[in-house]
Amino acid sequence: MAETTGVLTPEFHQREGAARFDEAIERRTLRVGIVGLGYTGLPLGLGFAAAGFPVRGLDTDAHRVGQVARGESYLPDVSDEELAAAADRLSATTEPGELAGSDALIVCVPTPVTGDQQANLDYVESAMDSVAPLLRRGMLVVLQSTVPAGTTAAAAAGLARATGLEPGTDFHVAMAPERVDPANTSGWNLANTPKVVGGLTKECTRRATALFGQVCETVVPVSRLEVAELSKVFENTFRLVNISLTLELSDLCRQLDIPVREVIDAASTKPYGFLAHYPGPGVGGECIPVDPLFLREAAAAAGTETKLVDAAYERVERRPRQVVERLAELFAERGASLRGAGVLIVGVSYKSGVADLRNAPALEVIRGLRAAGARVSYHDPLVPDLAVDGEPVTPVGWSAVELAQQDAAVLVTPVPGLEQDLLWRIPPLVLDTHNTLSPASAVAVL
Repeated sequence: MAETTGVLTPEFHQREGAARFDEAIERRTLRVGIVGLGYTGLPLGLGFAAAGFPVRGLDTDAHRVGQVARGESYLPDVSDEELAAAADRLSATTEPGELAGSDALIVCVPTPVTGDQQANLDYVESAMDSVAPLLRRGMLVVLQSTVPAGTTAAAAAGLARATGLEPGTDFHVAMAPERVDPANTSGWNLANTPKVVGGLTKECTRRATALFGQVCETVVPVSRLEVAELSKVFENTFRLVNISLTLELSDLCRQLDIPVREVIDAASTKPYGFLAHYPGPGVGGECIPVDPLFLREAAAAAGTETKLVDAAYERVERRPRQVVERLAELFAERGASLRGAGVLIVGVSYKSGVADLRNAPALEVIRGLRAAGARVSYHDPLVPDLAVDGEPVTPVGWSAVELAQQDAAVLVTPVPGLEQDLLWRIPPLVLDTHNTLSPASAVAVL
């Protein structure tokens, strides 16, 4: 036994604590607390509850907490039936103190950017303020939010200052970035999407790996917190750069009168070294429009540059303006103007199949059209009400009567079931920002 002069060593306590942690996982008695019940937190909490663990979720939105209690889902990837099946193990609260006694706390809060395009860590810092009073010896604290490199270590140091406990010894800290893709249609979900985990110490990594291994088929341990943090940022920067390249190709193909999607599909037949990205009106959500800024911020702090990332970001950021410019060009070719024209925006969420408006390109398109004097309405069954800059946008149904009243329709976000609809033939002008509608005299591509 590791014992000297009658005093148990820290190493002994660590081994004893590790054994208790592992036994709690095995017996399904380990208590999991989820801080933030949004697109990442609720599916994760449900996953642990479905695996047999007692889960308590914390959210500042009382309405959302009430929906969890009633078994009413507010996410496309979680059904009412799944919530009902886990009701005896999954609960929610707006009171941080009700997470006291948790053995693992997982922080799943948003990380937007500030007006000067720096990481806004207010939600993370607020979540850690809620965690500090709950912290006790042996607890595992995991950050899932996408953050700049160094954020998790700084959060651990902050918890240490607030509690007097030593991170990596008295409590354990890990970073396990989320990889949620809302309304994914390719079968990827919490269980089969590999989970990257990096801990402050090897024991931190081991515990987090063991925990996430209960809900994820594949867990990928990495050597440091910062590797886990930066890997997530790089994943979405990779997508940004390739989307930017695709937009350049789309513009070129329009000038050459070559169908861009056919070009991409042909390139996709190569069985190695190519990953297809397709053109559109821009990017939305809180991944691709946000995460590359964290990489750029890290580069600036390190005294270097990310010129390729900067160029790609600028190219994608101006895409919604290009939609407005292209529509104005099409009107001008017909001897008309956007001023006073009725324009229907089809699809306003940031991606098909969800109601999420975060950074949605449609919002910038609507702003641009309004600035040009157009009368803007929209159709999106998942978004019944919409206001941009405080001014309501009129929702309209998808019908021959409504479409006949428009001067133009713009496909911004594909609405399931409408891409092959014959009603697209009714408006005198259609702008297809995805190059997916059947070619016709009234359909123009971006």
